[in-house]
Amino acid sequence: MTSIKDSFKDGKTLSEVLYLAAFSCYVIFFYLQTTTFTMTVPVYMYSIVRGVLLFCALYRGFIFKDEIKLPTILALSAFLGLGVFYFITRGDLMVLDAALVTAGALNVSFRRIGSLYVFIGAFISLIALICSQTGLITDYTFLTNYGENDKLRHSFGIIYPTDCLAHIFFLVTTYFLIRWKRVTYVEIIGAGVLFGVLYYFTSARADMIGAVLMLASVLVMKVIGFDKKELPLKLKNAYSWLLMPLCAVFIGVLTYVFNPENAFLNKLDAMMSYRLSLGKTGMNLYGFKLLGAPDFAENGNANGGVRNYTYIFYDSAYLKYLFKYGIVMLLVLFVIYALIGMRLASSKMFYAMAFITVIAASFVIEHHMLELSYNITLLVLTADISTILQSSPYINKNKRNGIIT
Repeated sequence: MTSIKDSFKDGKTLSEVLYLAAFSCYVIFFYLQTTTFTMTVPVYMYSIVRGVLLFCALYRGFIFKDEIKLPTILALSAFLGLGVFYFITRGDLMVLDAALVTAGALNVSFRRIGSLYVFIGAFISLIALICSQTGLITDYTFLTNYGENDKLRHSFGIIYPTDCLAHIFFLVTTYFLIRWKRVTYVEIIGAGVLFGVLYYFTSARADMIGAVLMLASVLVMKVIGFDKKELPLKLKNAYSWLLMPLCAVFIGVLTYVFNPENAFLNKLDAMMSYRLSLGKTGMNLYGFKLLGAPDFAENGNANGGVRNYTYIFYDSAYLKYLFKYGIVMLLVLFVIYALIGMRLASSKMFYAMAFITVIAASFVIEHHMLELSYNITLLVLTADISTILQSSPYINKNKRNGIIT
């Protein structure tokens, strides 16, 4: 039997531990930025984390090179290349960070990644909630409906009420994803109660819709069973390629044809928390460019519940990344999520595909696609998803299958 000491002599094990440590630091650093804590992290700490992630990406890419197929190599290369481009030309690190975290996760247990993410996120959210209600940090409050039947919205120590529920939506989704067949009805009901309470205080409609769809997916899978006959693989692969482009076309067309004089579109815009009118503003400002607009800007950050400026924030990830990073970046993300869908389909993980569907749909009116302190489904591209299927929390290396498609 291999001892822990012997395991750590293996570069694969050591690099996985390094990656998990760097990933944890990354999530902590950027999760804290979404709270009202005034803690600051020294700049050199971010550099260290990025350096470790780069080392893991290069080292694990080398030792697992025979398991990575060409489509994944090309997608990762384009992702990293665009990240470097935006960093050099604009000083924007978001794409590069997401690419480094994704590339470094090669063959790392997704179950371990997800468990760390859920623990860190739940812990910080709980501390923020307690501190915001005891006066240690600010609980930003906002009035909704703009004077008509106003309701007070709480952020519970997060920078905005919508971000508060968004955090919990992604945390619970990841929790159910890594739980898979072991999900219980008690957990489903408990999650439903949690979302209901948070919605009552935050009035975050967009993420509540995603939460309801996610819980419905879990419940349906639980009722019908996880091993029922599924759709043909070719059909599921085609679905993977079409899912995100169709979502993007949906919000893009609605935004493009939006006319404030059209009563129906005005009503729809209000129901979508003004995603269409704000998106139309972005279209007029930036248009559609291959590599996005270097002068992209928005001012929608929380400021204590008072908006004393013109509010412009592009909540749809598809539109925001189109304006900010351009057509090429959006196409790369489409390819990445198509490859993720194909991996799940080939592993007969229809359950996980349902989660990806819900998340892809949520990005129509939600903007956290590349923010890995919220959404870690990007890592399904490279991480070891076979560990989700195991009943034991520990990795049995002998049972790892061909995982990188």
